[in-house]
Amino acid sequence: MAHQKLSYAELRVKDLAKELEFATEVLGLEECSRDGDTVYLRCGYDDYVDLSITQGGTGVKNFAIQVDGQEDLDRMATRLADEGVATETSTDRVPQVEKSLSLQLPSGHDMEFVVLRNNTQTHIQPALTKVKKTYGGVNPIDVDHITLRVEDVKGTAEFLKTVLDFRISEAFSPAPGEWGAAWTRVGEYHHDVAMMQKRHPGETLDHLCWTLVSWEHIKNACDYFAQAGLLTETHPGRHGVGGNLYTYLWSPGGNRYELNAEMPRMVNTPAEPKIWTDLPSMFSAWGDLPPESFTFGS
Repeated sequence: MAHQKLSYAELRVKDLAKELEFATEVLGLEECSRDGDTVYLRCGYDDYVDLSITQGGTGVKNFAIQVDGQEDLDRMATRLADEGVATETSTDRVPQVEKSLSLQLPSGHDMEFVVLRNNTQTHIQPALTKVKKTYGGVNPIDVDHITLRVEDVKGTAEFLKTVLDFRISEAFSPAPGEWGAAWTRVGEYHHDVAMMQKRHPGETLDHLCWTLVSWEHIKNACDYFAQAGLLTETHPGRHGVGGNLYTYLWSPGGNRYELNAEMPRMVNTPAEPKIWTDLPSMFSAWGDLPPESFTFGS
């Protein structure tokens, strides 16, 4: 596959100042650029933007999938034109993004395929990271995945699969013929873009997830949140679907974040998606139930 991973997400926030303070002082991201009411932030083991936050509202403004190079953008543009999907190209729209190809999903979400500028990194090497760990907070390794709120889960997942070359890892079917959630991937990890059934008008985002190193890292993160007066939405646990470790909280800007470790690698690439029908076992392998607040996105 030419697709690599989720490159960044662009979120709307209801209070830019409070969200920026949380992002830098508690979550441990580093501001790398700003443009008016938009601030760009990065973290982890590379020098590229992971998140932008923009004043006004909540939810998803845009998200991007990294590809190998220009030929991949050209190939995707041709594929989308054949499918009757309108696209736009841009240069230098986001800091250190050389070129991008944007489209709108059937769900109404805006997304991009992007080529990063001067991207020579071949693997994660913590000792040689260019981002200096001079700032405090949780310090995620990277942005991990995004989970959208959509009207038609199965239709959106099938569009990602048949038109955009994603694979569907797992899905939740609350009733025969219905999908309430789906987890899709572009690389070897379990999911890069997931989606949940929209339950309330205006919802576009369920959560944005950050990669942490380990269970110990998640525990320390929860301590950071408590010290900052922020309570997690769930106990730390292990999902049934995917099997990754997790905890969730709402940021001051009005969006849900997940902290994740041990995201599994998919060892059977052509396998058909596993279909879950039991919500409690899907949510937690340890018996926890999702809180009532999980019915809401942003």
